[in-house]
Amino acid sequence: MIFDAVGKTSSSRSKRALKENGVFLSVFKSTGKETTEDLLFLKELIEAENLKSVIDRSYPLEEIVEAHRYVDKGHKKGNVVITIV
Repeated sequence: MIFDAVGKTSSSRSKRALKENGVFLSVFKSTGKETTEDLLFLKELIEAENLKSVIDRSYPLEEIVEAHRYVDKGHKKGNVVITIV
């Protein structure tokens, strides 16, 4: 499964990367609005522990500028997390 929570992933590109019977789920449609159906599906996946987050890097809030620089380079392989304590 490929899950796009930001609306930045192209559905056609993602579908080519999926295995047979894979699922592409985007919270955002072309309008940029989430649908109740998609959010409920996502909730079910999380509750069943069937959704695995891919974390590339984590940064403390004090290093948020460096985190943005890393993301802007365009080479991240997963999510970049900012931890707030």
